[in-house]
Amino acid sequence: MRKVNESPLRIRLLKGLFFLSMLGVQTWAHAQWGGFDSEEAGAVGNDTQVLNSGGAGGWGAGDDGGSKQKDTLPPYKRFIPPYDSLREMIFYEGVIEDMECEFCSEDSLYLRAANYLQSIYGAKQYKKFIVEAKPGQVIWLKVEIPMLVEKGAYSKGPSGLLEFSLVIRFKDARYKYQFGNFAHITEPTGLADSRLKTYHEYYMKTKRGFRATDLFLITADKEIKNTIEGLKKALKESYKPDEDDW
Repeated sequence: MRKVNESPLRIRLLKGLFFLSMLGVQTWAHAQWGGFDSEEAGAVGNDTQVLNSGGAGGWGAGDDGGSKQKDTLPPYKRFIPPYDSLREMIFYEGVIEDMECEFCSEDSLYLRAANYLQSIYGAKQYKKFIVEAKPGQVIWLKVEIPMLVEKGAYSKGPSGLLEFSLVIRFKDARYKYQFGNFAHITEPTGLADSRLKTYHEYYMKTKRGFRATDLFLITADKEIKNTIEGLKKALKESYKPDEDDW
């Protein structure tokens, strides 16, 4: 076969065309895989700065100087009810008096307190709760009411029963109240055939699960304080003798 000699001019033209074609390919690839003009470059540069500085929406959002901020809750403070170290029990005690009361004899105060307790527990339940009742001297009750635990700001839910002892002693123009023997009663579970009674002193001293058991102590505390406020109002009310009691 005879070898054909290419002219120098033809060779230069072929090389020029090849160079131009390669330049076109590079330009197309640059446009498809990240090519942008000067304005777009500025926009992407700003976004990159936002990401690196931890701006909103970036991987480092919320960081301060590269360190993450941790949400911290205040330490939990346990509820401690009034405790009598001599009796070794949770114990509420106080005196309500009005020395200027004209009709505050022992018998009158006894009737006022009895009427108030019947109004909150019901007449039938009140009679069931009575351990001892001596007109003008003492009212001693063993109270058993639903344990209504606050589950939120506006809701309460039953959790067994609340049991406690209430003693009121009377003198002219004053009476003394005592609350103690607090217990949480729950229904039997599993193979148990009797109710479970847990005294509140155990809840007060437990080292585990106290965030939940404190709710029982708080429920009892609110119940007692409400009862005391009711007794104070009953003492201040005008004397209304029972016309049928003669």
